[in-house]
Amino acid sequence: MRKNLLIAFLVLCLPLGFFCPAISGGSESKASKTRPPATVVEPDVISAACHVDGCSGTAIEFGGRAWVVTAAHCFELGQKVYVVTGDKLRSGVGMVVAMDFRVDLALVAVERETLTSTVAVPLKLPDGPWYGVGYPDGEGPQAWFGEFLGIQRISNLPRGRWAWKLKKGRFKHGSSGSGVFKGGKLVAVATHSNDKTREIFAAPLHDLQAFLARVGKELPRLREASLAGLVEEDTAPPHTTTEIHPAGDTPASWGDRDRTREILAIKEQLKTLAGKPGPPGPPGPAGNTGPGMDQATLEEILRRLESLETWTRDFRATVRIKVHPRETR
Repeated sequence: MRKNLLIAFLVLCLPLGFFCPAISGGSESKASKTRPPATVVEPDVISAACHVDGCSGTAIEFGGRAWVVTAAHCFELGQKVYVVTGDKLRSGVGMVVAMDFRVDLALVAVERETLTSTVAVPLKLPDGPWYGVGYPDGEGPQAWFGEFLGIQRISNLPRGRWAWKLKKGRFKHGSSGSGVFKGGKLVAVATHSNDKTREIFAAPLHDLQAFLARVGKELPRLREASLAGLVEEDTAPPHTTTEIHPAGDTPASWGDRDRTREILAIKEQLKTLAGKPGPPGPPGPAGNTGPGMDQATLEEILRRLESLETWTRDFRATVRIKVHPRETR
């Protein structure tokens, strides 16, 4: 009887013991090796991240037409720029039509056909991780990720900036004007960085909203200005994956157009224009003769000097020291 029960038990448990441990054990092994998914940059953000001459920018839809938001310190008002989308599928000429150096923001007017996608500027800060997309050293688009530090002040701008501690990625010359995103929406525009502390600074969402609101009041005039500036034939070179800005070590090729470097270059140029100092000139004419002095007065002064020198030479001093012996008891 016992033998029959043992055989029945083995017959029932053998299939379970063969299959179940393999399933459960395998799932536990996979679960232990699973890592949290990395932050995914939305495809629309990549294609909307534009290369704008030597700087970065982000394509947005605003007031019924297309624009590219970038950094003001990169360009000049009325300047024509060459825009390439992040997916490298489209390119064209745009014109800088609005700037605000207090917040270091600029707006480039482009034709809608120049862009493949745009991103929204939200009314409120959406959920999701922070990340930026730009063109460090003219290469990209490349994403960076950082830890949000809050509002900080930098010396060359009057208003506070949002700041991040760079954790992954690059922010170099050429990254100025790049977008900062949250939930696939443009929430800030990065303009400066500190290489030593690895901190990135950007115009915050409220400054970006206020800038666009001010621009909105001028939309009819800006439409006319941009259309007038873009009706000329597009003579931009065909797009390549190399850098677009002109070659050569000149301010136009510096990307961010670093103001300090430009000032130093101008000073060197002024030194060249000023030339070297010439040889010393001939001596000037002799001065007028003084009023002079009568002979008797001059002789009296000389006798007085001689007497003072004699007194100094014959001066003797006598020092007397009186010493009292110490009394002892």
